[in-house]
Amino acid sequence: MLIKKSRELLSLQLGESITKRNLYDLIQYSKVEDSEFWGGPDATIGNTPQQGINWIGSPPDTIGVIIKTRPGSYEHDGWVSDQKDSYQYSFKARNGRISYTEKANEVLVKQPQQLYPILLFTESKQSWLYEGSFDVAEIKESFVALSRRTSLQKIVVAEPDERLYQEGGKRYVTHLLAERSSGVVAEIKASKSWSCEICAINFQSKYGYPYIEAHHKTPISSYSSNYTVTASDLALLCPNCHKAVHIHMKQSNLSYEEIKSKLLRNG
Repeated sequence: MLIKKSRELLSLQLGESITKRNLYDLIQYSKVEDSEFWGGPDATIGNTPQQGINWIGSPPDTIGVIIKTRPGSYEHDGWVSDQKDSYQYSFKARNGRISYTEKANEVLVKQPQQLYPILLFTESKQSWLYEGSFDVAEIKESFVALSRRTSLQKIVVAEPDERLYQEGGKRYVTHLLAERSSGVVAEIKASKSWSCEICAINFQSKYGYPYIEAHHKTPISSYSSNYTVTASDLALLCPNCHKAVHIHMKQSNLSYEEIKSKLLRNG
């Protein structure tokens, strides 16, 4: 298999492989406009020399993260169980110190907010074996725990505008992970209704794919550190209504319910 565009990596199937030479060329020449590996300015692959992590797209518009790893290379790196549903991956350090704002680490820390896939590859002789798409499930001081992504995890997107996140960095994102681990997003995903609660559009009926976005009625940034989010704190919205609600929130002091009523009247 020869991959010439970075976006093709997002369509790999579990167990497929890419030669080390192919992936090296893809990473190096995705930035060169005249190259056969050029896929546009939004699909270049960023890299830090001699580190096994790359990112597709320029942060904050990352569309995927590539991890190339040899289990056991670092103290914490490796599969957590024989089921291969969870993998621990070490943060990159310079002179023994970890900076969570270094690009290679930042794309891991921000993944729980932006929800781009982490594409995990393990070494297999002269190739990289694709182990699947993962999400950051836990952030420790020196490593992250990655959890295998299921098909349902591609459907609900929470708070795109939280990309402009507040002070706290790793601590703030760890708080988001704690919220999600409570099962509230899973509860929302299991909802019987995939219709936007403002315009009533049903993505599955109209476009043939079950998609919905989860909107925090009260901005996450206003929660106390020990607040537990419940399903009643979230609204299921289509992308257009979700964006409209955020615009109203930024330009007025109206609550979500007031904005919802206003949009319903306009409709």
